[in-house]
Amino acid sequence: MSHADLTLPAWLDLADEAAGRTAAAIARNADARLIGVRGHAYGGRAGRVAFFDRDGIHYALVPGGTVQLGHDVDRLVPSARQLADFATAVREYDLAGPLHHFIASVTSPPRQVTLPARLVAVNSDEAGALLDDDNDDNDDDEYGHAWLIAGLAHRGLRPPTPDEWEYACGAGATTLFRWGDEYPEGAPYGAVPLIRDPNLFGLVIGDDPYRAEFTTDPAVLCGGDGGAALCGGYGSFLAWLTLATAYRDRDLAEAVRDGDLTEETPVRPVLELT
Repeated sequence: MSHADLTLPAWLDLADEAAGRTAAAIARNADARLIGVRGHAYGGRAGRVAFFDRDGIHYALVPGGTVQLGHDVDRLVPSARQLADFATAVREYDLAGPLHHFIASVTSPPRQVTLPARLVAVNSDEAGALLDDDNDDNDDDEYGHAWLIAGLAHRGLRPPTPDEWEYACGAGATTLFRWGDEYPEGAPYGAVPLIRDPNLFGLVIGDDPYRAEFTTDPAVLCGGDGGAALCGGYGSFLAWLTLATAYRDRDLAEAVRDGDLTEETPVRPVLELT
């Protein structure tokens, strides 16, 4: 069996010794160094993580399989605080309600997809810092999405697809956020344990609304809104919603492109398995 065929249930069903052998084989396949395999819990769920290193980038194993993605608005039962926060946002910012309708308008739709197992960088990094551009033939100085894809490919890497990013973030959780449906008090920024703690796959992901990340789709960035809601003072509901697992800001990619912000925008490298 190809390592790319490793599913999450199969990975979790392995005995510890077998999981260690599988991770070691994956490391050899990816020309990476196995850092370790251990149990890990997040958001009330328990799992197992495997960490690797290649060329100074730390990766975690994200098993694949047929998975459920997107936000199912019929499943969400909003809390009194969410309803109150949203009512305030509707009054102040002329949003289109009701709450379920609004959330559906800014999240990807429910769907099932089949994804390969892969190694995913534990942390994202700004594209300009990750890629040393030494192409003197780039006369127009245009560092766009194609530059990003080519630079990563030169290192045997790529960004995640939008589906891969979403699954890597939620790790199979069907709630609005990867930890549940509710959000903490305060702003989604800084030392907030839920967003800064590694998720069930061991990834530090969706941890800062300012740091929306590139995907393989030039029109889709995931993991935030560039800080617009938080910086704009739009209130707790709108600020936290930008870190919902399935959140999509449909205007953000255009803003990054028009603002020449490609080099400053984060990307999370993916290392494919065979």
